[in-house]
Amino acid sequence: MITVTDLVKEYRTKRRFVRALDGVSLTVPQGTIHGIIGHSGAGKSTLVRCLAMLDRPTSGSIVIQDQDLTKATDANLRRARRRIGLVFQHANLFDSRTVVSNVAYPLEIAGEPKAQRMERARELLSLVGLSDAAEVYPSQLSGGMRQRVGIARALAVDPDVLLFDEPTSALDPRTTDEILELILKLRRPDLATIVITHEMHVVKKICDSVSLLEHGSIVESGPLTEVVSRLDGRLSQMLLGIPPHEDDVPGTLVDVLSRGAQANQPVVAHTSRLVGAELAIIAGSVEHLAGTTFSHLRIAVPEGTDARVVVEKLKEQGADAALTSELEEVVVP
Repeated sequence: MITVTDLVKEYRTKRRFVRALDGVSLTVPQGTIHGIIGHSGAGKSTLVRCLAMLDRPTSGSIVIQDQDLTKATDANLRRARRRIGLVFQHANLFDSRTVVSNVAYPLEIAGEPKAQRMERARELLSLVGLSDAAEVYPSQLSGGMRQRVGIARALAVDPDVLLFDEPTSALDPRTTDEILELILKLRRPDLATIVITHEMHVVKKICDSVSLLEHGSIVESGPLTEVVSRLDGRLSQMLLGIPPHEDDVPGTLVDVLSRGAQANQPVVAHTSRLVGAELAIIAGSVEHLAGTTFSHLRIAVPEGTDARVVVEKLKEQGADAALTSELEEVVVP
C-alpha cells in the first residue's frame, strides 16, 4: 500500500516561488490501479517524481509498506527505491545496451550476480512478450516495444509499487490498448499501481479508482464507479461526458445518469408517459466501467412542460437527473 499525506512541494528561485504540490493526500491499496488525471501544469509529473523520491517533498509523508520515505536515511532510501518500479512516458532505455541488458540494469545496480540477473531479465521479457528481442538494441524497436522493455525493467526489482508517468501518450491507439492490457495482466494482490495520465481512455480501461489533480491539489477522488455516479461531479463529466451536439435545441435540457440494471431501462420513455410530453434524446453515451454499465443522456423537455417535474419523475425511477444549465461545464484534459 502507498499512503500520501499532506504532500507539499515548493520550488524557490531568486525571481519566483512555485507551490507545485499543495497538500496532496492519497491512499492506494495493494492489488489496485489508481489513475491521476489533470491538465498540463497541474502537478502530475512533480507528484510522480516525489512518489519515486527522485525529488524530495518540502513537507508531508509518503508511506510505502509502513516505511515513511520522507524520513528515511539516504542508505534506507536507496534500498526503498528498489521497491518502486517507475515507467516514464518515453522508456529512457540505454541505447548502448541490448534489450536484456537494459532490463537487467536495476539488478546490476543492486549487486545481483550476472547469471541470476540475466535469467530474471529473460523471464520478464517473456512476460511482456519480447522473448525474441533480448539481444537486439533499443533503436531497433518500435515505440510500443520500447515501452514494454521499460515495463519489464521496472518489474526487475519485484516492486511493491509500480508508477507509470504518461505511459501511452506517445503511442498510437492500437499500441496504447496493447500496453493497457499488459498493465492489467501485471496486476498482483501485493502490488499497488499508480498511473499518471491525461487520457480518459486509460482511466476507463484499467483503473479501479481515480483522482483529479488541479493546481497541485486533489479536488476530487474515489473509486471509479462512485465518482462516475455523481452527475454533478467533475470526474463524472470527464469520464462519462455528453458528446458534442447542436446548441440550438428547443426546450429545456436535462441530463440523466443511470447505472447498473437501471441503465438498461427505458426511463426517458416512461417519464414521457408520466408527464404527458415527448422528451427527445439529444445526445448520450453508454460506458462499461469497472464492471458496471453507465448511461448518460441529455434530453430536451419541450416548452410548456415543467423541466423540474421531469427531473423529479426521473429520480423517482432511480436515475440521477439535473437541469443541464445547473451542471458545471468541464473541459476534458
